[in-house]
Amino acid sequence: MKIEFGEARKTIGQHMLADGMNPVIDLEKSHGSWLVDGSTGKEYLDLFSMYASMSVGYNHPYVLENKERLTKASINKPANSDIYSPEMAAFVETVSRVSQPGYLPYAFYIEGGALAVENALKAAFDWKARKNLSKGKKIPKNLVVHLKDCFHGRTGYTMSLTDSPDPRKVQYFPKFDWPRISNPAMIFPVNEENTNAVIELEKRSIEELKSVLHDNPDDVACLILKPIQGEGGDNHFRSEYFKALKTLSLENDFLLIYDEVQTGVGITGEMWAHQHF
Repeated sequence: MKIEFGEARKTIGQHMLADGMNPVIDLEKSHGSWLVDGSTGKEYLDLFSMYASMSVGYNHPYVLENKERLTKASINKPANSDIYSPEMAAFVETVSRVSQPGYLPYAFYIEGGALAVENALKAAFDWKARKNLSKGKKIPKNLVVHLKDCFHGRTGYTMSLTDSPDPRKVQYFPKFDWPRISNPAMIFPVNEENTNAVIELEKRSIEELKSVLHDNPDDVACLILKPIQGEGGDNHFRSEYFKALKTLSLENDFLLIYDEVQTGVGITGEMWAHQHF
């Protein structure tokens, strides 16, 4: 079956919701950071990059040179948790060498950002429960602290961790009543007046977190945040704020989780955005 670019949206709309962006991507002609609209031939500088997932751009020469290897790995879909292959071994070895810093020696692979967050939460829940039990304390409620204007997904757990400007994404779904604290986003331009204002916002956010910890002793499993908030408004934060959160996590036995679905794999100039801080 061959469908022309001009018919793609109409055909899709006959079978499912088709309210996406106007360009119909030409998968062969798109290159680097440029998305080619197959309907018009226009090229667009792609600042969207498929929700920041196109870390090497379109049709990278190295990827094309190795397409036979990639095709072999993608045609068949082993259950990689139980069935191993040399292709998988080469992949995990390469990812470890290229992208895993020494303080993060282990990996868990999953398809999709929301499910990556869910598994990070599950690890935190398990860790917190074992930590409490080892100290003779109760099994925790496993609260997840998160920031205002956050977006961590729209699956089970993550639905409760999304404060989207579009309420339709979460409003009619059951959610956990997990603590949400204010997000002390940087104010631009960065000058003395704006920096002082942000410092006050940081103090308020930290006090909110301390209040949560005081009211829920031994029940907070983790705090999750993005180094740069995306959907919430392109919000950036000072390194001093992140360091204060880290100190509180060490003092109060909860994990600090960076959701780097949109900021990881080199897109900010470091392999992971939190490494800037």
